[in-house]
Amino acid sequence: MRVLLLIFSNFILSFCYASEDEFTFGGHVRFNFDHRDWINVEDRARFEFESLKLTVKGNSGPFLIKADYRWYENVDFDTVKYADITYPINNNWKLTAGITKVPFGLLPTVSTSFWFSLNYYLGFEDDYDSGVVLNYEDSNWDLYLGYFFNDEYDKPSTFGRFSFDVADNGVFRNKENGQFNAQANKKWQWDDNDVTTLIGVSYQYGDILNLDTLQTGEHWAYDIHMRHTHGRWKFELEYLEYDYQLAHPFGLVRDRLILSAFNFPFPVASEGHTYLANIVYTLPYSSSIVDSVTCYSEYGQMDSDLPNSSKSIQWVNGCVVGSGKLFVYLDNISGKNMWFSGGSSIGLKFPDSDEWTNRVNLNIGYYF
Repeated sequence: MRVLLLIFSNFILSFCYASEDEFTFGGHVRFNFDHRDWINVEDRARFEFESLKLTVKGNSGPFLIKADYRWYENVDFDTVKYADITYPINNNWKLTAGITKVPFGLLPTVSTSFWFSLNYYLGFEDDYDSGVVLNYEDSNWDLYLGYFFNDEYDKPSTFGRFSFDVADNGVFRNKENGQFNAQANKKWQWDDNDVTTLIGVSYQYGDILNLDTLQTGEHWAYDIHMRHTHGRWKFELEYLEYDYQLAHPFGLVRDRLILSAFNFPFPVASEGHTYLANIVYTLPYSSSIVDSVTCYSEYGQMDSDLPNSSKSIQWVNGCVVGSGKLFVYLDNISGKNMWFSGGSSIGLKFPDSDEWTNRVNLNIGYYF
């Protein structure tokens, strides 16, 4: 897969130099401080270089090309986030192919915070896979239809990735093996131009291949979402249900699967439903130094009807301050049975499932 990415990069660069079309390069450099109350006292606080991102975006003839590659120093891996090509068929229709965003849930993300929502850690927010997406958009509707062949690397044992995907940890050995996605969003622009509403639904269905039995299971998910903006306020709601019917070997429990990203595999309940509710407010404040201040409260909860299940909660409260190309995120993340927030899983019962954890996270990034 990395060979293909190298070929794709050379393909992009050849257009940059061979055509008169303009390509732009960008990225970010970020540093991170956090304090985690579930870690040994001597290791709770840390400050480190977090990540470097490089992007390219431009056009050659009718084609729009973009790519994003990242190096995460704090968890020691590098990965592609996306690399795709778009053909605008006309003013309303466009076709995109490559490692591209899966059209599911509130787009581009359901979260404003640096930490993302609970759905991101389940693979249902800001997810990128290898496939093709057809998109129609006008002033009233935004429609998507996509097919994805596999995850971005087609290597479920590769844990160093940005998107959370079905993984092979040596015991629970599954891989994504074809997936259909459909989404429809209805948009309203009210008489007051500061008031907009979007209501939409998403559906996802795909095959999951077990690498031991070589039999195919399946999974499905759907969500209903809403985003309402009123001046400086933004309100977001999302309800999601998902279910994995897996072809595990005989004797292996079927109430879980393994997801992975950021170099870590972890167990997730094989079925469940989530509730998200966000409130975002942009303060009426700016100065010679500060361009914008946006604060938010983002609540996510996941429940499952499985016998060995346990509720997972993630609640993020914070603000982001913008100054030119510098953005500073200060988040307080409270979690219960929540992976990446001190928990052992998402949705399953473990000895620490009833324990609340707290992380204070400060991210300083220069975006160019």
